[in-house]
Amino acid sequence: MDLTIFLVLAIAAVGGIIGLKLKLPAGAMLGAMIAVAIFTVVTDLQVIPAWFKVCAQMVSGGYIGTTMTRESLGQMKKVAPAIVFLLVGMLIINVSVAFVLYLTSPLDLVTCLFATAPGGMTDMTIISDDLGANAPIVSVFQVCRMSLAISTFPLIIPKLCGVEAAGGRRKKGGKKHDPLTAEQKKNLALTILMAVCSGLVGYLSGMPGGTMLFAVIGVSFIKIKWNIGFIPLKVKQAAQVISGSFIGAKITMATVTLIASMWYNVLLMIGLFFPLCLVLGWAMHKVCKIDLLTGLYCSAPAGASEMALIASDVGADGPNVAVLQISRLLGVIAFFPSIFTMILKVFA
Repeated sequence: MDLTIFLVLAIAAVGGIIGLKLKLPAGAMLGAMIAVAIFTVVTDLQVIPAWFKVCAQMVSGGYIGTTMTRESLGQMKKVAPAIVFLLVGMLIINVSVAFVLYLTSPLDLVTCLFATAPGGMTDMTIISDDLGANAPIVSVFQVCRMSLAISTFPLIIPKLCGVEAAGGRRKKGGKKHDPLTAEQKKNLALTILMAVCSGLVGYLSGMPGGTMLFAVIGVSFIKIKWNIGFIPLKVKQAAQVISGSFIGAKITMATVTLIASMWYNVLLMIGLFFPLCLVLGWAMHKVCKIDLLTGLYCSAPAGASEMALIASDVGADGPNVAVLQISRLLGVIAFFPSIFTMILKVFA
């Protein structure tokens, strides 16, 4: 392997650590992306191979798979109509806002579709590259959506429902994690093996987003069937650093100029996306007969774990919020890339 790659990975690691220290959304990926982007713009060197992205997709998909349990699977069956309603509603919002962005900006349609996709920031960014989108631009829009949704929806939703906003709970103390036990190491090795094997099947299938989707399915299967599914947060963060380095290596001076000129497009996207998500939450409350608080938190375009924790603080159904948010994430990864491909065949 070229020594320059090791240098870039070292720069990415430092950037990822800084991103985590600054508590940025998806800080490991964002920090790595910025650090490598600076290196790429200054040196005009692009040395990160494409297979890095594939590895990151396998690990990220595996990590999502480890969150699945028999209980969450059973809960998904109970709220299946609400899941379908949420996914269809999110798809309509996604495509509608994407076309507005496409018509009012210099971006191509595939970039607009992924920039407004309500999935995980890391997931959407690295999958978008498979379909030829401008991954750095997708990342910028996703960062803005995620960070603003997490900071504003917990303030807006309680006011709409007439309840007291949740206090920002933070874990105190910086207690270090204990070293992995022999059982955990074995579990980790089996999980990574399944993520790689199933992810490779997805990659060879040629399906949009197939690498990550099949990794999710493979690891979910062994987690539910045999309770084998363990990927520590640090391994996930390492995958995010690799993803960030891959995306950052694609950023040129022309990309930087384009990003700097698009602040009003970001505001337009948020100005449309957020109110529509609130309307979707209200519609879920009316159609699916879930309480308004739960509906609004389920439709919030932010992280599943963050919204579930905040929702439970203000009286919403935390488990249902978590299940619906996770289902939305899985549904977006599973179906949206293929739907985007069909849309592009018609309009692009």
